[in-house]
Amino acid sequence: MFTKKEVTWLIIAIILLGFIIEFSDRPNNTKFSGPLSFFQQHPGFIYAIIIIIIPVTIKNLVASRYSIKIEHKILHFRRWGWYRRSQLKKPFPIGLIVPFFVALITLGYVKLLGLIQFDAQDLPKKRVLRKRGRVRKIEMNESDTGYTALWGFWSLIFISIISLIFKYPDLAKYSIYYASWNLLPIGNLDGMKLFFGSVINWIILAIICFPVGLTLFIASIF
Repeated sequence: MFTKKEVTWLIIAIILLGFIIEFSDRPNNTKFSGPLSFFQQHPGFIYAIIIIIIPVTIKNLVASRYSIKIEHKILHFRRWGWYRRSQLKKPFPIGLIVPFFVALITLGYVKLLGLIQFDAQDLPKKRVLRKRGRVRKIEMNESDTGYTALWGFWSLIFISIISLIFKYPDLAKYSIYYASWNLLPIGNLDGMKLFFGSVINWIILAIICFPVGLTLFIASIF
């Protein structure tokens, strides 16, 4: 399911997210012992594993439903304008550099969690011509990547709800906070894919996530 390159990027994203969580906020409501004593002392890293791996796995499974193949990597920035020359020769790993240095400069109080993106590839041989209204889909379009991203967001909301039920408020908090950052319709974030793939679903999630995410962001500063 995962490529070696994708696994490498996901490990880097988990380490980065765990670092950002642990840098200024040491969660203390995780209960592990024995071989997992590291996570007892640094639960932010296991939160990072849950927050990143579960949505990524869900999206990979859902992608096959839309006959596309996706691969995750650190968020990259390359183009800054509409002209062909308005781009960098090599992609800049903005999802790695910017969150790390912002966390350092602000002592971890400002957490930028737009870390990863996914690229999609059409699978013509697996694509089943399904009828949607009067239109038969014969190739990958924006709704395929949009609905794939949608399931990632709902998985984060589900994680948050389950965490509250089992009294892990920090995991619930960071799940919604992570979802809020990635819901922003900018760059190659999942929010951009969802916005152009299904704006109605984007609005629904924005109503759910943005008020909570904004509150947590303001609280982290003050």
